[in-house]
Amino acid sequence: MASEADEWVQLLSQHPIFSEPPLLQPPCSNSEIKASIRRERVVVQGTDLFVAIGSEVRQIDLKACKDAFAESEARRLGAQTGAPSPNHDAVCNVPWVRLGCEALTFDICKLLISGNKKLLAAVGTHDVAVVVIPARSAAAARDRRSGAFDSARFSSDSDDEDRDWDRGDSGLNKGRWIDCRSMLVGNASVTTGLRIVDAMWHAMSTNCSHLVVLHANGMLRMYDVSESVDEPEQTASVFGTGFSATRAVSLTMGGAMASGWTRATAYVATSDGAIYALCPLIPRRCNIERSWLVSLHETAVLDVREWQAEEYETSEAIYSPPELVEARAAATWLSKVIALIGDGGAERVFLTLPNDLLRSPAPQGPFLMQPGPVPIQDAESDNESDSGLDEKCDDASAVLRLETPGGLGFIVVAYSDAHLDVFADLEPVIGRWANGNRCASRERAMPVLATLASIDLTIQPLVTDDSKPPGTDNRPSGAVALVSDPLSGSVFYALHPHGAHRIDLRTFGTLLDNAIGQQGIGANAAMERLSDAKPSVQCVVHTNQCAGQRPKPVVGVAVIDDIYLSYSLLALVEPNQLVGATLPLIPETDNSNNGEREGQMGRQPGQLTADSSSSAPRRLDISPGAKDVVYVPRLPPLGYKSPEEIAITPPRMVLRDDGSGDGVTGDVSEAKLRLLGEVVGQLRSQLSAISQAHASMRTHLDLQVQEHRRQHSKLTAISAGFQRHFDQLRQSQRRIDNLRDNASRQAMRVDHMLRQLITHYQPELTPAERAFVQEVRGMELVVNGSSGYLQSVDRLQERLKDMRALARAANVEEKIYGKSGGSFDKEKQEAEEQLDGIESAIEHEQAALAETCERIAELNIRLEDTS
Repeated sequence: MASEADEWVQLLSQHPIFSEPPLLQPPCSNSEIKASIRRERVVVQGTDLFVAIGSEVRQIDLKACKDAFAESEARRLGAQTGAPSPNHDAVCNVPWVRLGCEALTFDICKLLISGNKKLLAAVGTHDVAVVVIPARSAAAARDRRSGAFDSARFSSDSDDEDRDWDRGDSGLNKGRWIDCRSMLVGNASVTTGLRIVDAMWHAMSTNCSHLVVLHANGMLRMYDVSESVDEPEQTASVFGTGFSATRAVSLTMGGAMASGWTRATAYVATSDGAIYALCPLIPRRCNIERSWLVSLHETAVLDVREWQAEEYETSEAIYSPPELVEARAAATWLSKVIALIGDGGAERVFLTLPNDLLRSPAPQGPFLMQPGPVPIQDAESDNESDSGLDEKCDDASAVLRLETPGGLGFIVVAYSDAHLDVFADLEPVIGRWANGNRCASRERAMPVLATLASIDLTIQPLVTDDSKPPGTDNRPSGAVALVSDPLSGSVFYALHPHGAHRIDLRTFGTLLDNAIGQQGIGANAAMERLSDAKPSVQCVVHTNQCAGQRPKPVVGVAVIDDIYLSYSLLALVEPNQLVGATLPLIPETDNSNNGEREGQMGRQPGQLTADSSSSAPRRLDISPGAKDVVYVPRLPPLGYKSPEEIAITPPRMVLRDDGSGDGVTGDVSEAKLRLLGEVVGQLRSQLSAISQAHASMRTHLDLQVQEHRRQHSKLTAISAGFQRHFDQLRQSQRRIDNLRDNASRQAMRVDHMLRQLITHYQPELTPAERAFVQEVRGMELVVNGSSGYLQSVDRLQERLKDMRALARAANVEEKIYGKSGGSFDKEKQEAEEQLDGIESAIEHEQAALAETCERIAELNIRLEDTS
C-alpha cells in the first residue's frame, strides 16, 4: 500500500519551481477543451525533475533537495542554542533552472525524454518541439558538441556563468535561465491546424533521435531529428487509404526488450476503443540484436512450412493462404536484413536500412476483443449532471502496452468516463507491408485480444454534497492518461480528473505464464483461477472534490526509482500543485513463494513454467483448433540454479602432528566449545547445501529426460499428422482423376445423344419429296418470274388503262364535232360494260395469284425447315 511521502517531498511542493510565470496567460475557462486533452507534464530522469508550466520547461535536482533537507535536519537536531533554520527554507532555497527555448511558444501537454537522456520532446495540441537537455558536466558537454546535439550545462564553476544567477528571494522565484537549442518538428510537412494526439521516442533508434508523432486523422510520422526536423523519414496511415469516422487518440509501442515482432510494433487506439497495429515500424538507422533477428527468421520459416500444406494448384491459378503469403514476405524481408548485417560479430549491430527494406507497414486491425468487455454501469439516476460542462463522454483517451516476465503482453485502454479495459495480447502481430498482397490482407482474419478485466476508477468524494439528489453519478469525466512504472513491467498508473490510481497486473501475468506453460489439470486449474482473478487497484492520489468546485485533474506523474531518493511517486495536480506518495517496494518475482503459488494453482509434479526471462518470439494461440506448431518448451533453460559457493573459513588454531600443541593450551573452555559447535554447524549447513544441489541436479536431469521424451512424442505425432495429410492428398488426387474420367465419358454420351436426336427429328428427303420441292420452286418462278402470271396481269392492267383513255378521248371528240345519236350512245355503253368486266376479271385473277404466292411462300418455309 502507498503511504505518505517523505517530509522533504512534502516540502518540495512549496518550491518556487511550481509557481506560475508572470507572463503566463490565465488558464482557459472552457473546461470541456481542457478535459479532452491528455496531459503528462512531469518527467523524471535520474535525479532530475522536469516539469512543464504553461509553455516553459523547468528543472530541479531532487538529490540536492534531499541533501538540503538532510543538512537542515542535522543542524536542527544538533543545535544546542539559537533557533535553527526551518527545513522549509532549506528545501525551497534549492536553485532551479528554466530552459530557454525559442521553439516553445505553445501550451505543453506532454514531456518525453529520449533513450540517450539528451533530448526532451515537448508535445502540444498542434506543435511538437525537441529540446537539447543541458549536460551535467563539462566533459559531457564536450562530448555532445562533438556529436549531433550541442548542449549547454546545468552548472559551471566559472564566475561568468555564476553571474547568471539571480540572488535573493526574487531571483530564487525566477530561477536560472539557460539557453538551450530547440527545434520545431514537422512544420514544413504537416498541414497547419492538424491536431497532434500523441508522440513517442523509438526505442530501436541508433542515436535515440527518432520521434514518432501521431495525428488525429490516423497519420503516423517518424522524424529523425538528427537529420531533419521538417520532413518525416517514414509515414504510415492507421486507417489505410480509406475513410474512417473515428479519430486516433493515443499511441503505444513495444519496449526495447519485447519479444517477437512486438518490439517493432506501434499500437494505436481510436476514439471508439478500437486497436490498430503497424508492424514493422523500424527507423532507417537502427540498432538490432542479432539473436532477435535470427529468432524472427526461424519463426517465419516455420510458419512458411506450416502453411505450405494449405497451398494447392488448379488449372487456372495457384491458391495460397493469406498466412502463407505474409509468412513468405516476412521471411524474405528478414533474410535480407540478416544478409545485410553479415555473419559473426557482436550481438548488437548498428545498421542503415536501404530503401527497398524501408517500406511502409500495413495497418492490422481493428483487433477483435473476445469476449466483449463488460461495460461499466453508470449510477441509476434520472437527473442530469450538476453542470452542463460535466456531461459524460465514453470515448477512449489512452492506450498502454505492458509485458510480463514470461513474454506475454497486456494492452490497457482508458476511457474518458474513468474506466479501463485490460486485454491479454496472446496472438502477437507479424510483419505486414502496405505494398503486399491486397487480396491476402482482405482475407486475413483480425487479430484477437483476450479480455481480462474492466476497472472502474470512480472515487467517492470525501465531502458529500447534500444539495445533490441521492444516486448522482460521481464518475470523473475527462481524458485519462496511462503511465507505466519503471520498476515493474506489470504496474501502471491512471491519471484522471479526480486523482490517480495504481493498478497492478502481476497476478494476471503469473497466472497466464503458468497456464500456458502447463498442460492437463494444472493448465485447467490455472485458467479457472485466471477467470476469477482481479487486478490490484489502489487510489494513490485523491484531489478531494468539494461541493460547488470543479475537479482538479492530475496532469502528470513521475515515479522515482533511486536508492537514495527511495521508491516514491510525484503527482502534479492542476494547476501546479505537487503531491508525493511512498510506494511499496515489491519484487517482480518471489522465489520463496513459488512453491506455494504453484501448489494453489493445481500444478502437477515435474511441470515447470516457461522461462520468465526468455525473450524468444513465441506464437501463442489458445483458440480451439489452432495450428500451434511452434514448439514452446516446458523445461526452462534456466530452471536449474547452481548452488552458492561454499565459504571456507580459515582455522583459528593449529595443532602439531605430534600432539604437543606448542602455544596452544590443552584445556577445554566454553569459547572453544562454542567455536567447535559453530564449525560443526557450518559443516552441516555446507553438507546440506551439497545434498540439495545434488538433489536439484538429479531432478534437473530427470526433467531433461522427460522433456526429451515429450519432444520425441510430439515430433512423432507431428510426423504422423503430416503422413496422414499426404495420404489424404493422394486420395484427393485419385478422386479428382476419377471425376475427370467420368466427365469425359459424360461428354461422349451427350455427343452420341445429340447425333441420335438429329437423325430422328431431321431425316433425309426421298426422291419424290425432292421432286416436289423442285416443282414448288418452279411454280414460284412461273408465278413471280419475268414472264409469269403476275407480269401478264400487270400488262393487262396497262392495256385496260389505255383503252379507257381512248374511250374518254372519243367522248371529247364527239362533243367537239357535235355528233349524236342513239347508236353511238349504245356503243359507248357497251364498251364501258366490257371494260368493267375485263377490269373485274383482272382483279379477280390478281387476288388468286396473290393467294397462290402466299401458299408457295409457306411451302418454301416448311421446306427450308425440313431441309
